[in-house]
Amino acid sequence: MVFRVHFECADLARTTIAQEPDPLWEVLLGLHVLQTDYEPETFGTWRERARARLSALEQELLALAPPVGYSPDFLTPRAAGQGLEAGLAAVAATPPGQLRSELSRLSDSVRLPAWSRRLAAGENSVMTRLVQGLRSFHRTKIAPQMPMITPAIEATVAKHNGTVAGDGFESLIPQLHPTLRWEAPVLSVDLPHIDRDLYLNGRGLRLVPSFFCWRKYPMMLLDPALPPVLVYPVRHADRAEAVVRHADRDRAVADLLGKTRARVLKSISSGACSTSELAARAGISLASASEHARILHNTGLVTTHRIGSSVRHMLNPIGADVLTGART
Repeated sequence: MVFRVHFECADLARTTIAQEPDPLWEVLLGLHVLQTDYEPETFGTWRERARARLSALEQELLALAPPVGYSPDFLTPRAAGQGLEAGLAAVAATPPGQLRSELSRLSDSVRLPAWSRRLAAGENSVMTRLVQGLRSFHRTKIAPQMPMITPAIEATVAKHNGTVAGDGFESLIPQLHPTLRWEAPVLSVDLPHIDRDLYLNGRGLRLVPSFFCWRKYPMMLLDPALPPVLVYPVRHADRAEAVVRHADRDRAVADLLGKTRARVLKSISSGACSTSELAARAGISLASASEHARILHNTGLVTTHRIGSSVRHMLNPIGADVLTGART
């Protein structure tokens, strides 16, 4: 089966290569990986830890993201290319008609929970809970891996940028994925159970790299009216340990820093946060969070920026190395 993407001259000019993974595509594809046993050497340890720590909010997402077959397009809006929060805002603003149509399509292949009917009906509280679940999964399951995943993505994208600059778009296609074929003006994508044509009509195509795209083929949105995206897997066999955590790594960090400070450092690794947010994540007092963050900053594991009257704490590469053993 083949998904044929038809280009015009304007489409070639408007085709772009995303320089980093799309956060909501990584959430969706991470949810797919979580429900399979595919590539245990790459995803096995991450999957085991993620399954053990899946919150109730995050568990609800699994119903909308079956690992095989259709997943709703509204979970991965184009606005996510502008960052996680813009993407989540776009999810929350999904038109009611799109929600009903895509959830109805999904219900043809999987059994949906009762709350999905309230989501399809446009109930705000259900959409709010869905967005919270997406944010939580990214914060706890995807973001902690980015310090290891990002270098592999950056190396691949740099190579692709150079190919396009030096040899043109046609030479890029075989680098992206072996299932892609270019016979001007058509890009053919071998996808199971899909035989259709997509006419770009001057919109161009956004090429998005993904670490969690585990399947043996790229991913595309089903709705032809949506901004065209092709998500392709990035594979680096020599970096298989990128999402593998050593079994005793948490204990080693705790032995080095002390249990509370190790917990604070791990909390910061979930994403940049204020001192009050850090205190809530780590389950400690505001004064204690402030003191631990100050020490981690002074020792070079955390970067702290002042914005107005508040500060933001962010894990830096040295802190990431301490948590992940990237230098070992």
